[in-house]
Amino acid sequence: MNKLLKTALLSLIFLLMIFATGTRINYLPFNYTHNQYPAGGVGDFSVSPGSSTRWGLSAIKAKEAWNVTTGSDEVVVAIIDSGVDQSIPALRKNIWTNEDETPGNGIDDDNNGYVDDVSGWDFRERDSLDNSYSNLHYHGTFVAGLVASSYDRKTGSGGVAQEVSLMDLRFLNREGQFYRSDWQKLADAINYAVDNGADIINMSLYANIKPPESVHSAVRRAESSGVLVVGIAGNNSSHVRYFGNWREILTVGAVNKNKRRAYFSNYGSSVDIMAPGQNVLSYRPGGATATSSGTSFAAPHVAGTAALILSQNPNMSLNRLKNVLKDSARDIASPGKDDKTGYGLLDTQSGLNAVAGRAGKAEEGNNEESNSQFVTDGSNSSDSPFKGYDQ
Repeated sequence: MNKLLKTALLSLIFLLMIFATGTRINYLPFNYTHNQYPAGGVGDFSVSPGSSTRWGLSAIKAKEAWNVTTGSDEVVVAIIDSGVDQSIPALRKNIWTNEDETPGNGIDDDNNGYVDDVSGWDFRERDSLDNSYSNLHYHGTFVAGLVASSYDRKTGSGGVAQEVSLMDLRFLNREGQFYRSDWQKLADAINYAVDNGADIINMSLYANIKPPESVHSAVRRAESSGVLVVGIAGNNSSHVRYFGNWREILTVGAVNKNKRRAYFSNYGSSVDIMAPGQNVLSYRPGGATATSSGTSFAAPHVAGTAALILSQNPNMSLNRLKNVLKDSARDIASPGKDDKTGYGLLDTQSGLNAVAGRAGKAEEGNNEESNSQFVTDGSNSSDSPFKGYDQ
């Protein structure tokens, strides 16, 4: 067999193996270096302009929980994502302020190694956050709005914890991706959150390759420091991968409006809890509302609920916080924990009631109709205003 024929045969075998296993291929320019290959990104897959009902708040009984608390600005949720449009009126008052830093003086006033880190840090550009948000990927703003934004009675949009503070830690690029050369930036972002007072870290991110030890070490450090790290199950309707398969992370899957597991939500023993993640309403840069889907948007419901619980009980230990979230969840499949839905659907009201010593756990009837209306996947649509990434 000549060399050319042998090469062609091996290439054919390789392609057949890819199609047989369903492996996803990223086509990249020939001038990409090894470290420039995408290593992961946002955990969404579609977004559409316009508004729909903000059904998620009712599904987790957040409005009932607001009778107890709408949150405290002393509780800080770090958003490690694509950056947050801090100019949006619904988010402006929630942005965390580093009181030890003087804005715009070009001096590291608090000696934490970051100059002018007034509301967070841009780890993507290794610089203070830019006041121009026109080029941000929508994902970070969308996530932030689900955690903590003002409630709009007209659209029903709003965050789970309206009064808590948001620490803006930009990590992803304008396409909602990160590269193999960016691992240290992610580790630094996690460590920044821990060192600068975050109580909760929301990481609505996935990795398609094994992260280095530096990142896992940063997550373990967060846990040992009592910081809750909320992550995602992913959207391939397959087994949970990084970062959600790390035991230190509270891993969140997605449900639809019928409170059933969304068809795309990944599964496995790593799944801890479920939250609204299909046809979810929030904000995009500029302040307009949009609807999107993905476990990326289930996670901030959990982060917001955890923030409410900590607002009511600021000295609660991390283990206790995790147990409250899990134990107060409503079964939506098999009783107890299962690989498809974890401990069940997040119940914000019951979580707060449990902390107050009142019985709060409920079971969701198993005879509800399953959702037969899937969201339109706009990830490949040429007229979509954003590019989705299927994970």
